[in-house]
Amino acid sequence: MMTPPPYFFLSYARADNTDGPYLETFFTDLRHEVRTRGGHPSLDEVGFLDTASIQPGEAWSDELANALGRCRTFVAICSRSFFTSEYCGREWQVFTDRLRERALAGAVRPPALLPVIWTPLRPPPTILAHLQYNHDDLGRCYAQNGLRYLLQLKRNHDEYQEFLVALAERIVHLAENSPLPPMAQAPDFHAVRNAFGPTAPPDPPEPPAPPTSPAPRTPPAPPVPPSVSPAQTAAPPDGGVARNIHRIAGPAAQPQPGPDFWLGRSREPQAAPQTPGAEEATMADSEGGGPKRVTFVFAVTSARAISALRQQLDYYGSDFDDWTPYHPNFRQRVCISAQAVAASQEMSSSVVPLHAGISELLERSRERNEVVIFIIDVWTATLEPFRTALIEYDRRNEPTTGVLVPWNPDDVETAENATELRAALAEALSNNMLRRDNLMDVSSYDEFGPTLIQLLTDLQARIFSSRPSFRTRNTQSRRRPFLQGP
Repeated sequence: MMTPPPYFFLSYARADNTDGPYLETFFTDLRHEVRTRGGHPSLDEVGFLDTASIQPGEAWSDELANALGRCRTFVAICSRSFFTSEYCGREWQVFTDRLRERALAGAVRPPALLPVIWTPLRPPPTILAHLQYNHDDLGRCYAQNGLRYLLQLKRNHDEYQEFLVALAERIVHLAENSPLPPMAQAPDFHAVRNAFGPTAPPDPPEPPAPPTSPAPRTPPAPPVPPSVSPAQTAAPPDGGVARNIHRIAGPAAQPQPGPDFWLGRSREPQAAPQTPGAEEATMADSEGGGPKRVTFVFAVTSARAISALRQQLDYYGSDFDDWTPYHPNFRQRVCISAQAVAASQEMSSSVVPLHAGISELLERSRERNEVVIFIIDVWTATLEPFRTALIEYDRRNEPTTGVLVPWNPDDVETAENATELRAALAEALSNNMLRRDNLMDVSSYDEFGPTLIQLLTDLQARIFSSRPSFRTRNTQSRRRPFLQGP
């Protein structure tokens, strides 16, 4: 007797399974929860998680291909790494094709592709924005902060259990009430396109999930400039004036979870509470900008490019957003940390690499009253064309931009070259050094959140104080106060 097909296939990026036991813990818990509700005869086969190490371009194993062609639901662990993974893109495409074939056969296309927020994405990738999927039903804390956040903190135990129950019930309901026929033949890895590839045509939108609610209005994401290629890098310039980078201390506010930092929302966003003097910000936000939006610009290169300059490469990856400056004490990528802090302040955010035409981004952000934060690796800052781009930014001397420079005291190589590195950065950012009000060192991960919050708060205050406030058409004029005598 053939074993029933698995209730779910768990698709994930390998990078998300290397920073702790969280992913495998979730898979084990979900498998138990689904089996309890579905009565699958085999715990080992109720869900599929591939843990084999696959080399780039290597085909799927027979076991993986068989599970992908027979599974009844597809659970996608959504993160930045997921949407840059070729294997995840091909797995996504196989299941999407199965759903499309069911629709072409005249049957209802079930919402069996289940995106799970691992780490929040803002804005969501286009392919994900097409899914009309309600995450609120899986718990508000999860919808705000993602599944990894629930697994990280013990105080989230109850919310995590509620999430597990809700997701398991959804999987069982879809598997039993909207069965998806298995593929006649296991999919061939080399015959499947990558759904996340640059030349991949967009898939048609998924049908709305059963709980009907207004579809989200997703504003178009600003264009992301191309990152600097390793071939463009060169050796750092000699000499330079030795200056120190000064850290501006300020009151350290602790980050608190903020709403609306999650993807795939199918309900209309709730209006943000108004603060005195923020009418202009509200108007700008309605057009996709305003002081509640921040762009993080990373002056960081790849491990391959920086290898011409330094020997310790554990802090770098294949691209700018893989940088983990506080490795090994804290292994989370700093781009994820920065966006999480922005979310705690109820700010939307985007991450881009430093590029030669940085003035265009700065001009657009200035016109839209948006905040821009540069996060700089001091080693990368000595390379061309990064150094020239930083000088271009510094010449503009924009008042509503800030600079964070992560320093790791355990990075021996950086500590030994600190004097030269600081001098080179000070030379590139001479105007910022003179201001001394927007350039901050961050010497530990514990300082990163409070320092970034302080910088964001200061820059928002500058926008409110430097931009004229306009009254909307529907705002009633205020009467002048009258003093009444005795």
